[in-house]
Amino acid sequence: MSDMPEGESEIGEGAAAPSPKMDSDRIYRRIFDAIVDHKLLPGTHLKEDELCDHFGVGRTRIRTALSRLASNHVIELVANRGAFVARPSVEEAREVFRARRVIEGHLVRRAADRRDDAMSRALNDHLHGERAARAAGDAAMVIRRCGRYHQVLADQAESPIMASFVRELIARSSLIIAIYESEKPDTCEMDEHRLLSDLVLGGHGDEAAALMDRHLTGIENRLELKPRRETASDLQQILG
Repeated sequence: MSDMPEGESEIGEGAAAPSPKMDSDRIYRRIFDAIVDHKLLPGTHLKEDELCDHFGVGRTRIRTALSRLASNHVIELVANRGAFVARPSVEEAREVFRARRVIEGHLVRRAADRRDDAMSRALNDHLHGERAARAAGDAAMVIRRCGRYHQVLADQAESPIMASFVRELIARSSLIIAIYESEKPDTCEMDEHRLLSDLVLGGHGDEAAALMDRHLTGIENRLELKPRRETASDLQQILG
């Protein structure tokens, strides 16, 4: 899902601090991706001074990035307390998956109507990465790539506004999964990505939309949607 090059370091991977010239957009993407990748857990306090030190910038750029993250509903800005990674409620969780089924079902139909060689390369390249992560036994990378598959697919529909909605919904889904997941995805669920790609590239939009609905319902069914509190991740440890 991220537009960062594969080799570029992210928060939590122990890399050296980024360049002091990093702008608020790249700061936003680093934090956003760390949330999506389950590195920054729900409830984590995003302390401005620690973020300033890590990114080598002043508070203005950090606050701009945090404001944008709050507008995407992946963090919460609390008066007199600061910024925290959001904790979606049970009802929010159900609503997010309802929205994903509607929007992603529409987008796969559009993608099937617009299939071309570039789309085939994009989907197959991503699936190759999923298979490589599974073969290597890299569970964290498998989870990351499986989540990002949905954004790659949405981007093929030539509907940038709706694709941006999917990006936000995927981020919120990541928080929901971090709180409520009761079991890990099985092989059959991950294999549905290949089936989805085959249907889209074969021009079978209605079948792809039906499979997408079942696929997202399966993810939701893995969640134990009961009110709970989750231990927040330690920002200093995540920043390395």
